[in-house]
Amino acid sequence: MPPEDQDFQTEGARSVAELPLPRRVVFWGFAGLVVLAVAFYLWWGLSFDVWVDNGVYAVVIVLLLFGLAGMWLMTPNPPTPPQPPGGHAPRP
Repeated sequence: MPPEDQDFQTEGARSVAELPLPRRVVFWGFAGLVVLAVAFYLWWGLSFDVWVDNGVYAVVIVLLLFGLAGMWLMTPNPPTPPQPPGGHAPRP
C-alpha cells in the first residue's frame, strides 16, 4: 500500500472514535451537513411560517442525502467473519 494511503486504513477500527484523525474530521463534517439540513428547515419554517415549500425541500434533501452518504462512506469497515477450515466459505 502506498504511504499516502496509510492514513485511511480502517482495518481494525470498530467505531468512529477508532478511525484515524482525517477520517474522523471528514465524518463529522458530513454529520454537520445533516445538522445544517435540519436547522435550515426549522429556521425557514419558523421565520416564514411556511412548512410546505418545494424549494426548501430541494435544499434540505440535497444537504441531508450528501451528509448521510458521506457518513456512510466514512464509517469503519465491518470485521470480516472467520473462514472455516479448508479456506472456502459456505454458499448461502
